[in-house]
Amino acid sequence: MLPLAQQLLDVADSSIIVPTCRNIAESVDLNPKEKEDVMVESASLSAQITSLATSLQHPDDEPDLYRSLAALWLELRFAWQRHNMVANYDTISTGTCAPIVLARASLASYFLLRLEALLTRQHLDKLGDTAVELLDSVRTDVENGNLSVAA
Repeated sequence: MLPLAQQLLDVADSSIIVPTCRNIAESVDLNPKEKEDVMVESASLSAQITSLATSLQHPDDEPDLYRSLAALWLELRFAWQRHNMVANYDTISTGTCAPIVLARASLASYFLLRLEALLTRQHLDKLGDTAVELLDSVRTDVENGNLSVAA
């Protein structure tokens, strides 16, 4: 089996990422600036993954790389959830949502799927449960007046 750093470099492979992200950008009605933004965001994320893999490529670094991979998955999971929440609320209130929101949610989903191949099912379940519990806890605190939104 390939070292985790190499597997992560494969996940960030621009020869795969760029065409897929271009397809995502072209699958919804985006203006040229928004299409470019999607491509820039995907290139940035790919570069961040590559940087992580090249910085922690020594075999002794693998536990820290795995932990960083899990943190990156959580970041993307929260971004995906935020984009989907915006899409859902916009759709409920207006009957539609901005195509850029759909593109960003799709982009997050795509990268999540690529990263998930490197995490164990047990860890993915635990990370997902932790993310949901954290957000539910904050929502409950706000609803009960135990936490206020900063002004």
